[in-house]
Order: sequence, then structure tokens, then C-alpha cells
Amino acid sequence: MDLQERVSLKKANREELYCLEPPFPKTNFLMELSNACNHECIFCAHQKMQRKIGKMNQAFAFDILQQAYDLGTREVGFYATGEPFLVNELPEYIKKAKEIGYTYVYLTSNGALATPEKIRAVIDAGLDSIKFSINAPERKMYAFIHGRDDFDTVVEHLQYLNQYRKECGRQYKIYVTGILTKYTEGMKDMYFDVFDGMADQIVFKTVYNQGGYMPEIDTLLRCDCDHEIMRRCNLPFDAISITYEGYLSIENADYENMLIVADLNKVSLHDGWYGEKMKDMRRRFMENDLGGTLCDGCVNHACRPAKPITPECSEMNEYVFDDTLVRKRLIKAGYLAEV
Repeated sequence: MDLQERVSLKKANREELYCLEPPFPKTNFLMELSNACNHECIFCAHQKMQRKIGKMNQAFAFDILQQAYDLGTREVGFYATGEPFLVNELPEYIKKAKEIGYTYVYLTSNGALATPEKIRAVIDAGLDSIKFSINAPERKMYAFIHGRDDFDTVVEHLQYLNQYRKECGRQYKIYVTGILTKYTEGMKDMYFDVFDGMADQIVFKTVYNQGGYMPEIDTLLRCDCDHEIMRRCNLPFDAISITYEGYLSIENADYENMLIVADLNKVSLHDGWYGEKMKDMRRRFMENDLGGTLCDGCVNHACRPAKPITPECSEMNEYVFDDTLVRKRLIKAGYLAEV
């Protein structure tokens, strides 16, 4: 399955999975090794996150990797809300996953910290694919979107990924994705000109509400061609998302831990996946009864009050629905008039 097929599958109508106790996921498994990030993408909730920055306990991570594998999972990605190359032990996690038996281990990175030395380390550890999230195909727009002037550096690192594939002989996959906003949706053709020969596939996604954390996307950043009213979500039925603290979330970008259904420091992954809180959320998705949860904002493009599913695992961020940061950046760039 290539990257475009994987992306399409996430939004596909998969009602065969819609039940309270679906089969344990075989592929869609993300581990948040850290929630630290070196960029501030305009569409990303990380810029207003108040959750403490931290790093996953390695012994815990290795245990969860084994638990998931024993339950049938065969693919794992080491990223979620943060930048994986900020984790010095990243190659160790990749190596451990391959030793356990995972057939497909992958990363998504903004690429700015993926130096040749770090690239060699993760590839030599057994990485099967790496995806660079490059959200504009030219330097000025890239700096506006990412909040960092790293475009040239990222291109150099992408070039080295290709060079090292030839040198080492390992046929790992190299992908580029672009998250399209109303300011970049007309630049798709430029991606193919700029990155010609540097990626096995270039895939686009239209910007969306990030699990409900970014309602301002609908009012300030959404693509003009996007007329989506309801967003289908299969995550509660076919995805394992684990935060660095060791919590099981129903969203792979749970910036403030508002969608936690189990503490895996206290219960097994099996019991968390089939636990009552997870089953209740599945029921609510099946009935579109999401009021009061962050998921309501994402699925129904709504901006309504939301509370954490498990309050003891989350500190409520009063700025979750505040569009000030995005609005200021748009005004500074001249895209929005100051009121």
C-alpha cells in the first residue's frame, strides 16, 4: 500500500469496522515519543499547546511495542504531536521495533533536523519509510506556514535521503506531503517541479481541524475548494495512539490529552482498547452523539464547548479555541486586515 492509499483509507467509509469491539488494529499505530517540536506551523495546535513538554519512558515504550505486536499489530510510526528527530534515542526505538518483528516502521518529520548523521542512524536501524511534511514549495511561503525559514535546509536533507538510499542499498520509501491551506492550494503543480526525482510520491491533504483543536482553520485557513460538512473518522475503530505519558487516546494528535480513554501505565493495551471508555466513545461516533467532546468540533466542523474525556489526564487549556495566534500571523503577512 502506498502513501496515497493510506491517506485515502483514513477517510474512507469503513462501516464494517463500526462496532463497539472492532478487531485490534494491524497497521495504524502511532507512538508519541515526545511532544516537543521545532516548528510552529500556522495550522497546528502545537503553537498554543500548554501541556508539559516531555519524553516517553523507554522501558514503557518497549513494553507497549511488544504488547501491540502480540495483539497482531505489524506497523508502527514514531511521531504524533512532536518532531521525532528531537528524540536522540529515535534509532533505538526503530531497532527495537524491527527486532520485535514489525514489518513496517515509519516516521513523519518536518525534515529540518534530519541531518545526514541522523538520517544514516535511523535508516541503519531499519526504518522502512520516511515522510517529510513540507507545507509550501517555495521559501517565502514556507517560512510563513512553518514559522521557520528552513526550506533550503529541508530540501538539502531530502536530497541526502535519496543519496544515502543509493549508497546503502536499502530501498526505504521517501515521501513528501503538503498540507494545503487557502494560501497554498494553488501551488500543487509547483511541488512536482521543485521536488521532481526527490520523492517516491507527493501527497496532498487539505487542512482540517486537527481533532477539534483548531476551529479557526474553518474560518481562517480552510481551502476554498473544501466544502466538507462532516468529516468521517475511523480512528476510534482502527488506530492506536499513545501519548508520551503512556495514555491511550482516540486521536493521533491529542495536544492537551483531552481524548484519553485509558492510562496504559495502569491497564494493559488490550484492556484499554476494549475498555468501557473506548467503547462508549465508539458508540458516540456511531450515533454522532459527540456533543461536549473535542471530536464534535472535528467531525462536525463545530466550535462548541468541550471537556476532557478523562479529566485527571488533562489540564484544560483555556486557549484551545482562541484564534489570536493565527490571526496575528495572517495580519503580519498582509493576508488579513487588522480590526
